[in-house]
Amino acid sequence: MPETSLPSGIEAKRLSVAASIVCLIVFTLAIVPNAMDRLIFPLLLTYISKSYGFGLKQAGFLSTVFTLGMGCAGVLSAWLLGHWSRRAVLVWGMLIYSFFTLTTVLAFGFVDLAIYRALTGLGEVMQMSALFAAAGSYFYKNKGVAIGTIIVGFGFGGLIGPAIGMKVMLATKDWHSPFYVFAGIGFILAAIVWFGVPRSFSEAVPETSGARQAADVSNIPEHFWTRNVKLCYFSAVIWGVTALAFFGLYPTFLIQKLHFPPMTAGYAMSMFGAGCMLGLVGGWLGDRISQRWIAIASWVGSILTCYCIYNVATQTWSQNVLAFLMGLFSSSLFVPNLVSLSQRSVRPLFVGKASSLYMTFAYLSSTVAGYLFAWLVGLVGWGGAGLIQLSLIPIAGIVSLVMINNGALFQPKAVKKAAASA
Repeated sequence: MPETSLPSGIEAKRLSVAASIVCLIVFTLAIVPNAMDRLIFPLLLTYISKSYGFGLKQAGFLSTVFTLGMGCAGVLSAWLLGHWSRRAVLVWGMLIYSFFTLTTVLAFGFVDLAIYRALTGLGEVMQMSALFAAAGSYFYKNKGVAIGTIIVGFGFGGLIGPAIGMKVMLATKDWHSPFYVFAGIGFILAAIVWFGVPRSFSEAVPETSGARQAADVSNIPEHFWTRNVKLCYFSAVIWGVTALAFFGLYPTFLIQKLHFPPMTAGYAMSMFGAGCMLGLVGGWLGDRISQRWIAIASWVGSILTCYCIYNVATQTWSQNVLAFLMGLFSSSLFVPNLVSLSQRSVRPLFVGKASSLYMTFAYLSSTVAGYLFAWLVGLVGWGGAGLIQLSLIPIAGIVSLVMINNGALFQPKAVKKAAASA
């Protein structure tokens, strides 16, 4: 039986600062193979499509079908986080997506390959939900920084994954090889998390974190479906439809439209990963300025960046710069702040559920993002598709965040010492 969460009312022993940082670093490393697999698949998609005879629409669907598993697993993860420990959910998620990364190379055709890729997403959302819930709860006064630090791990995986994957593929002359390597890394890190992270870190909650502290949450409705969390999830839906469409077919655009060599396209994807590595900065800014306005600013930045990518830039250096900016805006700035904002939209009791359902709304909506983008490319070309899906639709996400009620958000400064008699 998987281990369960700490019983209600029992206070977890607070770790030392050094031990807490080490645990956060382990969490950050845990997401690295997740990003490596996610970025290498679209980069190898041209070779995979050629091997199986897939068209652009089929390739577009495969590039984002992992989000189907992520979206469907969000509700499952919310249930699991209510019955299992976060550490158990995290490790099982890592084992699942590593296993189905391995089975990618065993596919016979479109259907089973799509199933394998979707099931990698199931494991990914279990992992990410548990990571965000654990880090956001333990470092509840600096949720943005904690979640942003984990995003740095995703960025690091995105930075090294394409380069390592392409070198492995070129050395072996086989597109299957990178998936063997990345799956093995995932299994190893799952073992490190299980044996290296104590439950006092992974299972902490704000009410029991620290010496007899209590949080004033009277400004937040008692039920889960607050107005603010609904607005956050709507913005997450728009992010899924747009950001994942870019992510899934960007290498195909570089290779087929701009005629970049595969290694050049791989370097551009690495620059995207480098942009994702600034999640710590994005989270820090949100904690100190405004998570809502940082997320809005990231929307504006990604809109302008995507327009330039598909309608202006044609040279290698300009695409590299723009890919970096896209990683910065869509991942480093937007994700940690919107995840943190969704957690702050509900009472601390619902933090795990908020993280899991964020994944459902963000990724279930993106299941057809790649297919829709490919359909638009066939209809109006790459430039028109980029304008419609990546520059116009995000305006709806901005509107939803403008409507957030700051007065109904969890305020870390409201956490005060409980009375000695409490």
